[in-house]
Amino acid sequence: MLEPNDVNLPAEPPVLVAEEEPSAMERLIAGEIDPNVSTQLKQFGYDVFAAPVLTFAPVTDVPVGPDYVIGPGDSFILTLWGRVDAQFLLQVDRNGQVVVPQVGALRVWGMKFSEMEDYLQHEVSRKYSDFKMSVAMDRLRVIRVFVVGEASKPGSYTISSLATVINALVAAGGPSKSGSLRNIQLRRNGAEPMTVDLYDFLLGGDRSGDVRLQDGDTIFIPVIGPVVGVAGNVKRPAIYEMAGPMTLGEVLDLAGGATFAGWLQRVQVERIEDHRKRIVVDFDLADRQAGAGRRGPLDTAVHDGDVVKLFPVAARERDIISVEGHVERPGKYEWKPGMRLGDILNSYDVFLPQPNIDYGEIERLVPPDLHVTFIPFNPARVLAGDEAANLELAQYDTIRLFQWDERNYQSAAISGMVFDPNEYRLVPNMRVTDLIDVAGGLKKDAYCRSAEVTRRHITQDGVDTEKLDVDLDKAMAGDPEHNILLRDRDTLVVRPIPELDFNRVVEIQGEVRFPGRYPIRRAETLSSLLERAGGYTEQAYLKGAVFTRESAKEVQRKRLGQLIRQLEESMFGGAEQALGSALDAETVKGQQAALGAKKELLARLRTSEITGRVVVKLTPLEQFKATKYDLELEDGDLLVIPRMPGVIHVVGEVFNETSLLYETDGTVSYYLRRVGGMTKDADAKQLSIIKADGSVISRQQNRGKLVFWDNEFNQWSFGGLKNTELDPGDTIVVPRKLDRYFWLKTTKDITQIVFQIAVAAGVVFAI
Repeated sequence: MLEPNDVNLPAEPPVLVAEEEPSAMERLIAGEIDPNVSTQLKQFGYDVFAAPVLTFAPVTDVPVGPDYVIGPGDSFILTLWGRVDAQFLLQVDRNGQVVVPQVGALRVWGMKFSEMEDYLQHEVSRKYSDFKMSVAMDRLRVIRVFVVGEASKPGSYTISSLATVINALVAAGGPSKSGSLRNIQLRRNGAEPMTVDLYDFLLGGDRSGDVRLQDGDTIFIPVIGPVVGVAGNVKRPAIYEMAGPMTLGEVLDLAGGATFAGWLQRVQVERIEDHRKRIVVDFDLADRQAGAGRRGPLDTAVHDGDVVKLFPVAARERDIISVEGHVERPGKYEWKPGMRLGDILNSYDVFLPQPNIDYGEIERLVPPDLHVTFIPFNPARVLAGDEAANLELAQYDTIRLFQWDERNYQSAAISGMVFDPNEYRLVPNMRVTDLIDVAGGLKKDAYCRSAEVTRRHITQDGVDTEKLDVDLDKAMAGDPEHNILLRDRDTLVVRPIPELDFNRVVEIQGEVRFPGRYPIRRAETLSSLLERAGGYTEQAYLKGAVFTRESAKEVQRKRLGQLIRQLEESMFGGAEQALGSALDAETVKGQQAALGAKKELLARLRTSEITGRVVVKLTPLEQFKATKYDLELEDGDLLVIPRMPGVIHVVGEVFNETSLLYETDGTVSYYLRRVGGMTKDADAKQLSIIKADGSVISRQQNRGKLVFWDNEFNQWSFGGLKNTELDPGDTIVVPRKLDRYFWLKTTKDITQIVFQIAVAAGVVFAI
């Protein structure tokens, strides 16, 4: 019930307040980083004059300062008290005079207000004595000024005599957007124009250059000068007018500098060059210091029409890991190099009640493409200090922990040709392709036509195993018959491509069309490799082919050791006995020389290089196939096919060890004559030829016969070894005569051993 004095007022409608758009700074703090830079910029400073002016009426009743200059039209109140009490309203006439009763006409035009007070005090005291006086302005005069040029509302304005350039510009609506804010000119009675730069006022509130106007002044606004746009992550993005040449650093200062989200490593300037084309120039401002004798990027000159863009830092956070699931404090944590699981899971206080301490997983982004992989771990082992379980964490890892009732999770395993074979959680509706994706995908040597899913059925009687064949090509194409739903404890086995082993690689060099390294199949042959390499080139010298094998090198290394030990036993045992039983000094001297020669030979053998060469006689490819030299390849094999060398090598006990140009029909005797023949220490009976393909022809093979059957070439040879015609790249070996050192008994053994090593074992040493 209303009381008599109560008034029932209608309810006021609710006031609707428009929701303010968040500022750029508010969005940055909220993490809303836009990777794009908007160039929809406004011209700086013009909105100051955009508010409508309610009235242009001059303000005439405001107090003035002591420096106010008196002029015609001003009025003020003169008050006297003491011996005389009086108050006079005085107005300055057009002649600049005021009339004070009983005192007379006084000229005050051009005086400052403080000067006028002193002047009136002096003049009135000439008429009155014992009084006090005060002067107060009543109404100020008005003046007329002109605002012309690029003004929003150019024209003539009547304003207060206290008005300044900025007051007049406000009355005229300010410069238009085609007008300058930095080169406004005040013209007065033909004097030198004064320039007003509004940026001092707009940026710093500095009005020291804001000149007070006089009657008849003209404010001229010229067209706008050079401009530059600053966009993106600066504190005040806008289009700015340049008062003169400016640098990139000065322009950024105009815009308030970069925000905390600005990426200084790439500041981009868009420019129209020579009125012909658009270009962009990027600058790295991270290092702002200019070195000695050079200018830094901040000192770069900015041109009219340039647009400076500051892009934001990448939106993706770096140096973080995340913790999810059944934990007290899920969220983001700082990642540091070398950080491990134990740095996060450092006590049971990390978990919520009833955690699953038997299983956790790390979701990892694997570079360079940042694909997802899952790494299981045992939290209990981490908490117990097990170093093997305390996995190292990578940037962007997500540690996921589970509740106790999830400990009996279902799982599926994958093995074979995937990047991360392992056991993974079985999620609802998980299929074969999902498991492959979780495991990092298939390797390039995975055999997609046939994979196998092993399924276990657990019953009270035991475990029954079922095997399901899966075509991975069809599974990836979405065929549900092969992209089957997985069950708990299923295991997917991805097999490698049959007879393909990318770890077994051979190399072919020299005169083939496509030299290089080739992975090989099981049981692949040398002829197959030659076909894959495109066959021989026209310059290929088949007789000089060198084939080396790692397994042969190992066998030859062992054989060399055996032969060296055999040589030591054969040479030194007999030599020491001979020295002990020598009858005269000459014999002792000879045997000592022989012993020195033996030691020198052994030293050469110990430092010799084992090549692992296997003698292979290449022929045209179609003829070569299925021959005894068409070897089955092994990992690490190397075939080098040279060009025809065009020389014959002669080494050993000859007068001039050298290489001679090959000549057709040239025989051993011919080349020996070319080097001056054999020395007196040469053992002509042990003369031999090492063919370019690595095989050896020795005098022991034909035993000095003039006619003998060559089993290698299936033909008769005539004239003995010295009449044998040589091929390019062959080497004539003339060994030293050893029986002159009184070890006739071991001469044959040594010679045989040396050539077994040098030829059969593929050893290279100085003969």
